[in-house]
Amino acid sequence: MQIRRYIVGVDGSLPSRAAIRWAIGHAREHGAEVTLAHIADDEWGAVGAELIDEVDAGARRLLDGEVAYARSLEGTAGLRAELLSGSPMTVLASLGDAESMLVVGTHKTGFHYGRAFGSRSLQLANLAVGPVTIVPDTESRLRRGVVVGVDDSAAGNAALDLAADLACDHHCELIAVRSAGASATGAARRETEPEQLAQYDDDARRLLAAAVERVRRRQPGITIRSRVVRRPPGTALNDIARSAEVLVVGDSRREEAQPGGLGSVAYDVLLNVSSPTIVVHAPPAVPAEPQPEGEAHVVR
Repeated sequence: MQIRRYIVGVDGSLPSRAAIRWAIGHAREHGAEVTLAHIADDEWGAVGAELIDEVDAGARRLLDGEVAYARSLEGTAGLRAELLSGSPMTVLASLGDAESMLVVGTHKTGFHYGRAFGSRSLQLANLAVGPVTIVPDTESRLRRGVVVGVDDSAAGNAALDLAADLACDHHCELIAVRSAGASATGAARRETEPEQLAQYDDDARRLLAAAVERVRRRQPGITIRSRVVRRPPGTALNDIARSAEVLVVGDSRREEAQPGGLGSVAYDVLLNVSSPTIVVHAPPAVPAEPQPEGEAHVVR
């Protein structure tokens, strides 16, 4: 996956500034451009023209302030800005594509606050077709390593590839994590027969071994660790990634779901985000080449 542009949703908040710093830092490594996008909520469309003008002027001042902040950082040669109106997450999602990374900040870290403050991040990750990064405002310069959730879906493979590339770029360790028997948790798991638990563990190890082999083919020079956990995957991933530079997960949706949706693992991760987290959707399907028709056989 090659990211050519980082698009940051900005709103003047501290998490917004954290998202700007994250995007500029990553764009600088790859020579990608950065776009700061502020979307004025179109709920104001129902009020008078004078108030609409006032809101537009305020939105312009806010965006100018975010641009000034971004320009104070290193590596902003390719900086652009866009002022738009509409439903913020819907409009922001429409700006992305498979080669653009959407980036937003969040106030929320931890389950207690997740349902109150995480809804917009969830909405964006649901709507986007390309990768989305959620950046908490609890930054730390001590973060090291890349953590990736492992599954055998197309989105899971895309997440694994991106995580391997990030670990190579940052010269850090990659930790691949798989939950054994992800669908059996709590009381249901305690009631599972030991033989079945052992089978879950074996299946998880086989999946991890295949993931490690895929990473070694793609980035042979990086250090890889793999872990099988017996906890709900979303909880385990956030706990393991608490001190990581970034957590990468596939969208974990079912194959029959609509493109761009979120599955339960990605949903749980975003409710309780503990580190910068990238949600990766499956790459667009490549249409099959039309097959030439065979010769007709005519019986005379």
